[in-house]
Amino acid sequence: MPWIILLIAGAIHAQTFSGSVLPASLLAPLQLLTLAVLFIFLFRSKTIKKAALYSFIFSLAHFCSGIYWLFISMNTYGNLAAPLAIIAVILLSSYLSLYPMLAGIIFRLFKPSTSFWGALLLAVLWGAGEWLRSLVMTGFPWLNIAYAHVDGPLSGWAPIWGSYGVALLAAFCAALISVFLLSLATKQRQWSSLITLFAVVAIGQGLKTITWSQPIHDPITVRLVQGNIDQRDKFNPATMLSSMQENFELADLPPSDPNKKHQIVIFPETIIPGFQHQLAPEFWQHIIASAANDEASYFIGTPYFEQDFKGERFIGNSIIAIDGSTPVEALYQANGVPRYDKQHLVPFGEYIPYGFRWFVEAIGIPMGDFSRGAQRQANFQVGQHVFAPNICYEDIFGDELLPSLFPADIQTANGIVHSPGATILFNVSNLAWFGNSSALGQHLQMAKMRAIETARPMLRATNTGATAHIDAKGHVISSLPYLSAGVLDVDVQGMTGFTPYAHIKNYGFLAFVVLMQLLFVVKKPHSTLRKSP
Repeated sequence: MPWIILLIAGAIHAQTFSGSVLPASLLAPLQLLTLAVLFIFLFRSKTIKKAALYSFIFSLAHFCSGIYWLFISMNTYGNLAAPLAIIAVILLSSYLSLYPMLAGIIFRLFKPSTSFWGALLLAVLWGAGEWLRSLVMTGFPWLNIAYAHVDGPLSGWAPIWGSYGVALLAAFCAALISVFLLSLATKQRQWSSLITLFAVVAIGQGLKTITWSQPIHDPITVRLVQGNIDQRDKFNPATMLSSMQENFELADLPPSDPNKKHQIVIFPETIIPGFQHQLAPEFWQHIIASAANDEASYFIGTPYFEQDFKGERFIGNSIIAIDGSTPVEALYQANGVPRYDKQHLVPFGEYIPYGFRWFVEAIGIPMGDFSRGAQRQANFQVGQHVFAPNICYEDIFGDELLPSLFPADIQTANGIVHSPGATILFNVSNLAWFGNSSALGQHLQMAKMRAIETARPMLRATNTGATAHIDAKGHVISSLPYLSAGVLDVDVQGMTGFTPYAHIKNYGFLAFVVLMQLLFVVKKPHSTLRKSP
């Protein structure tokens, strides 16, 4: 019976990470309640084996229900047989479930009390597991429980502690709920747990009223392009040129407000399904002429090829910035064009882990072996505005976006250039691999968290969604419907100033985790409720 309850709770828990699945107002409370179900079982488990099993069953249901869309990429677009794609999703979910299972094991080793201290111990271990999952083997922090709280009171803590701090507090609140519910079966009801819960939530709500950044310069008008190109057409030799051209035809549409002309056009990830030097000069001349006619800068997602004088090749998943003055020769010589190269690559999709080339060849993903970009690259500057790019799932690693907020001297092939700190963040993505799934809404939740952590607006230009304008408070100002072709013209206000998290990164969270672990080693709280479910 316990495993059935845990499977159902885990599956429901996975639905709290996308506002397109459930109403945004329900995500945070439902996440806390479903996680509290697992925590009740952990508090009452008598053995390490049961604690491990309970954590694994809940988490397996959670991940399988939350990242099911990987099946679409492997089966529909990667041509992997359905049974093998299902097995691959289950295997990845099983691996991701090891982190909550480890938290459950360590929790039981401490023989915790069903009290404030037991709840805090469980929260610290769960938060540490979320952070560890983002680190091992390049990390995969998708479905971090913090993202269920982007629109809730706990998001007020994000500018201080980041998403992992929010995850720890969310786990703490869920643990406090479980402590109170368990105390109802005794004569010593622990009202203090509810008081603590309300205090954490109230402080978070209060923190949301703080303005961590200030406007700088006048707003800038930006056009975000959503091509809605089917993944099969994008890489089909017979249709790739026409599919690519559709994005530029959208960019040429009249402005939504005739009195406002866009100054920047941002295209989705890899709208050019080949290297920049493989296209005819006439193609680039047309694009440069279009940018000149618009008097705008184009930020274009493209695979990028570069070869130095030693013959060493660089193949990047990149964004290039061109305008009406860009020389065509610079695109072929890979010299002098502002560019950002993706630095956090997707295993199997963009680089092949050692020993797994056979798997990539089996599923047939094109362009699966990119070079890694530098950790700190120059931001894009248009007039007074400074844009920090990131590509695809790079925006789920919040601490990796922080360096772009600060000015820096960057070493480039043409020498050292000074890069001002970013006033606006933008992401280009292509989630067409995952169809009309919850992946689109889940990614939007994470982008909203990045805006809150950095106190910067976040723009998203995607192939199928969610193309959106997110302000510095994490609110979606405007967006396009999923799986539709169109453009979104937005007035974006650049912001300056820094949150505490921008300065301390994840070190504040990690210091708290280490100190609490040391405290628990000394304190060693013992259990007051020992009944097994």
